[in-house]
Amino acid sequence: MAAIYLSSTLLWNSSLEEIFHLAYQSGLDGMELWAQHFFSCGYKEEEFQKLSALYPLKSCVHSQSWDLNLASMNEGIRAQSVTEVKKSIGLAYRLGLNEVTVHPGHQTIPGAAAPYEAYLKESLKEILDCAQKLGVDISLEIMEKIPKEFVTSMNAMKQVCGELFSSFVYTLDLAHCDSAGEALDTLKDYSRNISKIHISNRKGNQLHTPLYEGDYDMETLLPLLASYGLPMVIEGFDSREDASTAKQNIHFIQTIFQNGGKQS
Repeated sequence: MAAIYLSSTLLWNSSLEEIFHLAYQSGLDGMELWAQHFFSCGYKEEEFQKLSALYPLKSCVHSQSWDLNLASMNEGIRAQSVTEVKKSIGLAYRLGLNEVTVHPGHQTIPGAAAPYEAYLKESLKEILDCAQKLGVDISLEIMEKIPKEFVTSMNAMKQVCGELFSSFVYTLDLAHCDSAGEALDTLKDYSRNISKIHISNRKGNQLHTPLYEGDYDMETLLPLLASYGLPMVIEGFDSREDASTAKQNIHFIQTIFQNGGKQS
């Protein structure tokens, strides 16, 4: 069975200790800690380090991404977006974590005559330079196919990154794929470049629904994804106090693997 991580945003109003405790007691392998979550909730780096020693979980960081745009037409927004990603890399370094997930930028206005790919590549060069100095890997996430997003496939990623492509690793987000076949084809062709898989379901255009609620037949799909041996991060957002979505997602995925996949 592939390693299963939990996104910290499924426990938005929980303490760091509650997040660690739930993940560890549930038998999960790790967590993806969102930097925006860490900063917004005022978590302490010292507490994270103590909890990491108490609960032996693997972790990575998801960079700040909300309100940011590494490919913005506006130079000030672009520069601040790079700064915020660098803060996320610095957080990972201080916490002793070696990977940061980064959302590539998007168009400011679809169809506007702006060199978005060139803007993005310059931002990525600066981010990569920072990460390499600190010994942190950058995992660029393939985005969903909606207006403004243009890095929506591995081929698009290769075009933007150019000669830098092999300097990054990549995150495949299942909910960003338009079909199970798209996800599996990407893994077949690029599994050596992919560092992890974000897993959640989707209902039509509604992304990141719980694993047990959506268009994908997860009982069939999750074992196929797991066969690649890459960490799988349960994604979503839940600000409720009872952590019910996280618990139900964990129960669902554990049931699938305990039963050996879809039953006939």
